[in-house]
Amino acid sequence: MPSDLLKLIRLSRLFDAAFPVVSLLLGAAVVGQLNSQRLFLLVAVVVILNSVAMIWNDIEDRRVDADNGRPELITTDSAVLQRLKIYVVMLAGLSLLIAWLANSTAFFVAIATLGVIWLYNSKPVQASRRPVLSIVVLSGAGAFLPYLFGLSLGNIEASALAAGIFWWVGRISLSALKDYKDARGDARHHKKTFLLCYGARKVAWVSATTFLAGYIGFIAIVAYSAGTTPWILPVLIAAIGMLTYVRWPLFRSKSTYGDLDNSFRKIAQYQLFLDAGVVLWLI
Repeated sequence: MPSDLLKLIRLSRLFDAAFPVVSLLLGAAVVGQLNSQRLFLLVAVVVILNSVAMIWNDIEDRRVDADNGRPELITTDSAVLQRLKIYVVMLAGLSLLIAWLANSTAFFVAIATLGVIWLYNSKPVQASRRPVLSIVVLSGAGAFLPYLFGLSLGNIEASALAAGIFWWVGRISLSALKDYKDARGDARHHKKTFLLCYGARKVAWVSATTFLAGYIGFIAIVAYSAGTTPWILPVLIAAIGMLTYVRWPLFRSKSTYGDLDNSFRKIAQYQLFLDAGVVLWLI
């Protein structure tokens, strides 16, 4: 059992929960509820749901992952694998319970999130194997739905929802870049990722355009409807410009998938800092 727990923690990849948690905080900031005591419950919900998504994806993609240098689950005993599936169900149930304790809207968002996780990973839809749908669904699960959790703490207005749509578009800029490291195994298993179907250059263009459209649209709507903090707004605009420039290596025709993955990791780190800056802007 202790080894099962350690495997569960490794597969959860808790650091990756930083992105949805920031989206949650952003939603709470938009409705002025960052000081809500229920926010801690929703942080727990988002972290648990992120773990469910990560483990579920690893179980479904264990054969592909083995060809991408991650053989842990393909060599795992079937009994251990079955226990992992039970743990995923238990975590999903726990997330629903905590969301229900927070508020009814959060409960329904949690149900929707579990539905999206299923759509992304499992048949008959299995969006992870559909090039365009994969990046749209993944970014929605990692950005828009956590943002809705934050909004659930206050009064949800049309402008806040519109801003959330732009936030979703902005997160597509990262979802489009995630497959560089797995290109070899994905190709061997005929997994239709956006990268393999459309090529690295189109991936770069999609990332740059969705980043600019999403972040500028979000900031414009929130600034217009809720007012701004003048000193930090120019900093955010400058950061958006810098992150657009940082994407330049993605357009180099001679870059290897390894080079492109290194650029993606750097962009993701900088973009997380930018997300935190947007939250600070709204405090």
